[in-house]
Amino acid sequence: MLTARVCVQYADDWTAELANMDVFGEFVASTFRNNRYIGMLAIESQDCDAVRDVIRADDTVETIDLVEEYETHDGRCASTMLLRGRLTEVTPLQALMYDGFLPLGPTQLIDGRECFDLLLNDRDELTDAIDLLSEFGNVTVERITQDFRREIMPSRTEWQSLLSSIPPRQRELLNTAAELGYFEIPRQVTLEEVANEMDITKTTASNHLRKVEQAFVEFILPYVNLAVQED
Repeated sequence: MLTARVCVQYADDWTAELANMDVFGEFVASTFRNNRYIGMLAIESQDCDAVRDVIRADDTVETIDLVEEYETHDGRCASTMLLRGRLTEVTPLQALMYDGFLPLGPTQLIDGRECFDLLLNDRDELTDAIDLLSEFGNVTVERITQDFRREIMPSRTEWQSLLSSIPPRQRELLNTAAELGYFEIPRQVTLEEVANEMDITKTTASNHLRKVEQAFVEFILPYVNLAVQED
């Protein structure tokens, strides 16, 4: 048994048009019924409006509903949208599933390519998958792992629970400390300077930061330990 990441640039699909737009995306959920398609797509890009324009212009896409959108820490745009459309031909994902291949996790969009993590019996089955996807466009194999490896990562629910557990005042302090360079090496400001910026005492600032740090460490440490056990 092995796992492989196989990518195809589906030339007749809107996904290939995103190749020069520095877009990373994941189909969080999708379903097919007859020739109808509904999918939840999450993307990160420099210009989410331009990405939506490309998707909306495709003949197979009927509606796009914006679910959420926000700016990431590095100034990029993150957007989640619900797509509805009518398919005129079989897609790479449909072809894989119809032929009995087992995709693991969401389909990803990377540099205009649709990428699938496949669970396979052997390299002969990998060759069959490559041959199948070659009917849609250029195929590349990004990674092959000899044994099944599950990704050690929190669920979206766990992430949301952590993020919503940080009180507004602690979140404000955390942002202020980061903006002033408190977490840089070497530090650009002292804790007392951060506290002064927030108009609180140094002790209060220390307590708030330690509570946030404790929440983050308690959350991530079990996954760090699981990753070590997997190795």
